[in-house]
Parts: sequence; C-alpha cells; structure tokens
Amino acid sequence: MTYIELKDVCVDFPIPKSKLNTGLKRIVNHTIGGKFKSSAGVSHLRALDKINLQLRNGDRVGLVGHNGAGKTTLLRVLAGVYPPSHGQIKCSGKIASLLDISLGFDLEASGYENIFLRGLYLGLSKKKISECMDKISNFTNLSNYLSMPLRTYSSGMLMRLAFAITTEVEPDIILMDEWISVGDAKFMEQAKERLESFISTSSIIVLASHSEALIRSTCNKAILLGQGEVLAQGSVEEVYHHYNFFGSSAFFDIDEYVSIHPDLEASMSVPGMAPWMHFIRYGIFEGRSPGCGINLEAFDNDVVFNDALEARNGLAAAERIENIAPFLVSFVPPKGWRQNKELSYPDEFIEADGHPLISIEESLVKYS
Repeated sequence: MTYIELKDVCVDFPIPKSKLNTGLKRIVNHTIGGKFKSSAGVSHLRALDKINLQLRNGDRVGLVGHNGAGKTTLLRVLAGVYPPSHGQIKCSGKIASLLDISLGFDLEASGYENIFLRGLYLGLSKKKISECMDKISNFTNLSNYLSMPLRTYSSGMLMRLAFAITTEVEPDIILMDEWISVGDAKFMEQAKERLESFISTSSIIVLASHSEALIRSTCNKAILLGQGEVLAQGSVEEVYHHYNFFGSSAFFDIDEYVSIHPDLEASMSVPGMAPWMHFIRYGIFEGRSPGCGINLEAFDNDVVFNDALEARNGLAAAERIENIAPFLVSFVPPKGWRQNKELSYPDEFIEADGHPLISIEESLVKYS
C-alpha cells in the first residue's frame, strides 16, 4: 500500500551567530519565509513547523501559498532531500521527484552515458534503461546528439533529455514543483501527453503551484501553507475558499485592516504574512477589528466563535464572523461585496450588548 505520513515534522536551518543580523533576517524573510527561533544559544530558521499529513492511494494534493510559505521545502522533505529536524516521516512507495529533473547529469559525459547515469539514479535497472534507449532518442529528437557530451547541448535540449528519462520511471508517488515546461510548442504538446500519462499511473501526486486553474484541474485535495505551517487542508474548493475569500468576504478588507492597525507594518513586510493570514493567526485572538465596522466584542456571547478561539482555530472563528457579519447593524461591506442570498439567519447567535442584529429580510434589502 502506498502512503505518506508526517507527524509533527519540523525543518530547521541553523544560522551561525556571527552571521545573524537584521540585514540577514530581512533577506531570509524575503526569499525563504519561515521564522527565526533560538534555543540553547543557537539560532535557526524554522522553515517547516509541526507539519502533520496523511496521504493515501488516489490522493492528488495541491500545495497552495505565497512565496516563502514552505511549499518547496515540504516537497524536498518528501523527496528525502531535507531530513526532518524534529518529528517523523513514514513513506511506502517508489518516489519520482520532478523538483530538479536535470539533477545528476555529467556535462562531460555523452547523452547515452547520462541516460544510464540518470536512469540508475532514478532506480531503473540496466535492462530497463537499455530497453527505453530508442524510445528516449525518438521522443526527444536528439538521436544525432546523444553521442556528444552534454556541455554541447542547449538548455532546452538538456531539459528535453531530462524530462524523457524521468518520465520513463513508473513511480507510486510523484512530487512536482510547478508544471514542467520543456522545449518549443510542438514538443510541449508531446510532453503534455506524456506527462499526463505518467501522472495517471501513479498512486499519489503532490504538486506545488501558484496556478489555481492547474491545482483545480489536477488535484482532489489541497493544503494551504503559510510561514511553514499548515493553515488549512481539505478539498480543493475548501482550501481555495480560505485562500481567496479574505479581501472580498463579508468581513475583511485588506487595506482597512492594515490602516487601522499601523503597528502591524513590520509584520506585513514578511513574505507569506499577508494581512488576512495575520488576522487568522494572531489578530483574531488579540481582539483586533477586521475592519468593515465590525468589533469582535459583538461575538462575546457567541458559543461557536468562542469555542473556535478556545481551540486556537482562527479559520473556524473567521468563518463564523463571515457568516454573522451581514446581520450586524454596524457592518459596512467592502467595495464590490454582494450578499449571499442563500445565507441563513443565525438563530443560535446570542447578541452582545450594543451589537444588535438585523433580520435576513433587512439584510437582503440593505445589501441588494
């Protein structure tokens, strides 16, 4: 049975004390993400923080998040490139990593020799490599060049050869960082068909991408990462709801949140720490207003909201605000917002003093 399990996995990169300064922190924050921590006098960057995952046969998982969120680091952990600093990882199945498909090439060796080298690196037998030699030659249209050293190849030729070798493997698990682009338009069409066939035979796929369309068309599950933490996981629809609804939802205006909380300016400069992320991770527990005329004191008597806070579940608490906001008298919707006509009235909500609700009829009229 093919599976991947991660339990409380953390990845720390040690930072020498002599190298640790404000400038370095700024550079690392803007290129890698993660969080600086210190223990026993040693500073390190925590790139992944307590990741818990269980993937099984049939899972096609999309990794979603801003630059520096931890997507590539997580893929490298799954590929065995980075060992966990803490926690456990269990994996059953043959892995094909498409993170760097040209890894292991010898530029002084010929194309034929590199097919063998790369094939052996990927776990193919010598017999299997010999059997697929002609197929690789024909697919790449490089038959006239395979006896020449790789240093004479263009970057496009190298990518075509690497792609052809890698997709000869029959893996149980495929790891990808963005969709592979190789060669000209004609070759891309061939590559697309080959890649789709390659993917369809695998048991588990983990794909990191900034393309929502690609994640939606390829994956049946998704994970939202931010500063090395899992912020949400579930169906693709659920995760993109969390990722996209902040800023156009019933309660959150990004610009207003930043303007009414000027002390957050430094936090907002960290990649992956978007205003909505700050709100669900910190602001909502600090009682900060999300803007739009909403004061969190309005939820003082609400069992659902307070249970979410008690469980430190910022997403659940934020969803509760989203559902209640259209019925608050004080609510001022962000520009372009429209009332969801299927939203039901929260009969179980207990009003706080000075924060009355309007009826669903009044809400529909007010925001129509």
